[in-house]
Amino acid sequence: MRNYSIKFPDDFNEYEWEIESKGCLEIDIEIYGNIYNFNFYDPIRLNQKIQDDLYSNPYSFYENLVVISSVNVENIEYFIEDIIDTPYLSSFNIKGKSSNYLYFK
Repeated sequence: MRNYSIKFPDDFNEYEWEIESKGCLEIDIEIYGNIYNFNFYDPIRLNQKIQDDLYSNPYSFYENLVVISSVNVENIEYFIEDIIDTPYLSSFNIKGKSSNYLYFK
């Protein structure tokens, strides 16, 4: 039995190829009753995004970032199944719950 559910839109099958080609996907995944909002990127698209960010800002930041070789259902499921019962899952923020914030003066 799977202890997670990927919240794909109903018509995701119609444009799944486009997501893989684009190289990024932000999606909610329910794991053991908690919702996580993951940002999946392939390495090439992530590099482009970082360069774009750094062009206009002195930093680049993405919450719950996961880099996979290709952004597709198979790789997303592999990632979830690989971390679901490990301490690594706790390194990701749960949607709607407070995070630990650092404050600088």
